[in-house]
Amino acid sequence: MKLTPADVQRQIFSRRFRGFDPDEVRGFLAAVAEEMAAMLRQKEQVEQELRHLELIVGEHRERESILKNTLLTAQKASEDIRESARREAETIVKQADLQGDRLLDLAQTRAHDVERGILELRGHRTALRTDIRALVTRLTHLLDLQEEAEVEDNLRFLKRREEASGQ
Repeated sequence: MKLTPADVQRQIFSRRFRGFDPDEVRGFLAAVAEEMAAMLRQKEQVEQELRHLELIVGEHRERESILKNTLLTAQKASEDIRESARREAETIVKQADLQGDRLLDLAQTRAHDVERGILELRGHRTALRTDIRALVTRLTHLLDLQEEAEVEDNLRFLKRREEASGQ
């Protein structure tokens, strides 16, 4: 039987000649004592469970704090990595721009050198043509002179033969 504080206050004991019935009072007190003992055990159990839950909550709070710190550390590391990667990318792009500019300058210099070489070769070709034409002209002139000399030589030969035959 569960007793409430109101039950205890309202409890009426029957009277006998010398006061309350001692057996009835002892029975009631035993029931009250049992109920109170059960309540105390239940209270102790609830307090133990409360301490256990408080420990669990404390552990969870500690884990939460660790997770928050870990998350903040990870975010900072992520930002640091991102910033480092951005700086490295900028450096790489600048180096690539500089190398590109150097390669472009080198290519332009080489193109100018090739153009100059082509112009020099054209000049040599023109000079060579002129020299060949002059040589051909000289050789033609020499051939003409040789042909004239042969004609004169043939005429002299024929004249000598005529002179030799006519004598």
